[in-house]
Amino acid sequence: METRVQTPLKLFNLPQYLQIPLFQRPYVWNEEHQWEPLWLDVRRLAELRAERAPDATHFLGAVVLQEQASTMGDAEVYSLIDGQQRVTTVQLLMNAASTAFRVAGAQKPATVLAKLTLNDADLGFEGSQQLKVQHSNDDGDPFREVMLAEDPVDYSGIDDGHLITRAHRYFFDQISEWLSDADSELVGSRAEALANTLRLGLEFVVITLTREENSQAIFETLNARGTPLTQADLIKNFVFQKLEDEGVDTRKTYDTQWKLFEQKFWTTDVSLGRYSIPRVSLFLNHWLVSKTGEEISTRATFPRFKHWVEYEADLSMLDIVETLHSQASTYQRWAREADRRDGDLGVVPLFLYRTQAAGIEAIKPAVFWLYDPANEVPSAISDAALRWLESWVMRRALLRRSMTDVSRTVAQLIVELKAATPEQADVRTREFLSALSRPSTYWPSDRELRTEIGELPMYSAHSKSRLRMFLEAIEDDLRGYTTDRPSRTGARVSRDKMYIEHLLPQRWQDHWPVPDLQAEVARDNHVHLLGNLTLLTSSLNSSVSNRAWPGEDGKRAVLERHDVLLMNRKLRGFESWDEKSIAERTEEATSALIRTWPAPEGHDVVPTARTSGSDTRYVPFRELVAAGIIPPGTELFGRGDLSVRATVTPEGNIDVNGRIWDSPSGAAKAILGHSSNGWSYWRTRDGRRINSYKPQLFRMQEATEREENL
Repeated sequence: METRVQTPLKLFNLPQYLQIPLFQRPYVWNEEHQWEPLWLDVRRLAELRAERAPDATHFLGAVVLQEQASTMGDAEVYSLIDGQQRVTTVQLLMNAASTAFRVAGAQKPATVLAKLTLNDADLGFEGSQQLKVQHSNDDGDPFREVMLAEDPVDYSGIDDGHLITRAHRYFFDQISEWLSDADSELVGSRAEALANTLRLGLEFVVITLTREENSQAIFETLNARGTPLTQADLIKNFVFQKLEDEGVDTRKTYDTQWKLFEQKFWTTDVSLGRYSIPRVSLFLNHWLVSKTGEEISTRATFPRFKHWVEYEADLSMLDIVETLHSQASTYQRWAREADRRDGDLGVVPLFLYRTQAAGIEAIKPAVFWLYDPANEVPSAISDAALRWLESWVMRRALLRRSMTDVSRTVAQLIVELKAATPEQADVRTREFLSALSRPSTYWPSDRELRTEIGELPMYSAHSKSRLRMFLEAIEDDLRGYTTDRPSRTGARVSRDKMYIEHLLPQRWQDHWPVPDLQAEVARDNHVHLLGNLTLLTSSLNSSVSNRAWPGEDGKRAVLERHDVLLMNRKLRGFESWDEKSIAERTEEATSALIRTWPAPEGHDVVPTARTSGSDTRYVPFRELVAAGIIPPGTELFGRGDLSVRATVTPEGNIDVNGRIWDSPSGAAKAILGHSSNGWSYWRTRDGRRINSYKPQLFRMQEATEREENL
């Protein structure tokens, strides 16, 4: 057995075949848990190596290979015993990068990377023999297709529902957008920086076994489960070693300073979407970002902290620990205030409550910087800057814009704030956020909020905690909290304990009938709109919730008797409740949100377009049926199997062997037994994917909108 740390250049450089055995599980990595974190780490590393640390590296994990007898001419052959998921992903990442580079005109770095995924055709390797990684299972076909596709890759011509295809497309889209962020003359240098990072900045521990060694025993040892040290554990060990070196009374320092971090508040796990970490580890990461002005992965907190202490801070470890304790105590006080469900909140606790309800953690380093006593920002200026930050992130949250780049944007803002005077912090924050123009970072305008919220199914688009917080903000606006006038009620609405209620019920068919399918589609499209949602102090049972609107026992009367919120008092003026009423109330609610999170006067940024990707607007299948684009009675066929048939019903559903499905993906899952993108699985008789009919609907909708605006 031979163990070495190897870069992708070392691992993939020679003519070779890394064969994934048939018994290995299929490719299962996905965007949320693996692709996005990997891309963010690689992007961060490329920027770090280009700017200040050319030798920085990122560890990817272990790979176990076992030598095999070569029957492939000059190519060495290995069986990939462990690490096939990461090896496959890195191959897809490098191939997607090479494709993106060629499309962008950066031929040299594209060629350099291609040599790490493909055996050289000049050496006699042809077709699928060129692939250095070979899959034996069902992953083989999509892997071969996407890795050997001509530029630019036509993903619609491949199995675009397969995880391998989706991974390649994800990396291609992200890299293309990252390249386009740079000025045109810098695209080549960006491509070279990324290519060098992928070749030399990533590291594997590669364990190579001879043919005679027991690969199963090695596999079991590597995958044995233990309890790893957290980043906070590593930092604590380092801190107290340093304190001992400084001759500090470590027992006293632990009791008076560090013991705070062992309280339950700090050891509780905090969800970051795809994983959870202890609050103390997250706090240390955010605190470090506030000090360095760099985006730092939660997995890299300890090494970055160590480097900052040893080469940048110019402070004793005792000074650092005392500062940490002071800011942690302040944050804990804010967080406990934010947990209060009744009464007014200060600017920071309200910000923390709202961002927590929205599931946004990455913005906190800016809070730590603005309120760090060492930065001497006047409290009124800090509060004003924080309100701009809240507006920026909440407007993005309202429209479901990506939060992927929040951490990088916050780090860049901190760099800007460091360069400004303390008295300029609010102005610099506003100017910095206003200048952002990428889809992943820009600050949505009033116009965009009015346009999109008017059509966005808020109830299904947001988590309940996020949606409840938006509705609370609307009620607080009605109570006068977005004006200079005194509050009309003397207190904000209670937080995080109200019930969300549909005015037009989700099951409206019994008491709210309409005449035809088009009217049904219109009604369905209004059920989850913001104007059809309200808050109640207690939930209604289903029989009451589904009642018709008018009458002494109707839903309006029940709401009047049932609740005292100002948003519900305004419902008394509606004699009927229909699509027009919902649209009017949606407009009023949007105005309240705009007042709650105002943008600078005249702000109206149009984000620059993405470099690739298709229209991903959500469309209920029944809208295509109601519009006559896919008529009732149309036969649908499964991908590659004409014996799999379904029928479109008059109600806009899909009938599969007598079972009714309201979505193409649900119908596809019923056939395949696993999740699949039904929009690409189902075809009409002429072979067209049903996904290809969406643009016709969009054109019809846009034409109707133009006519209405004449």
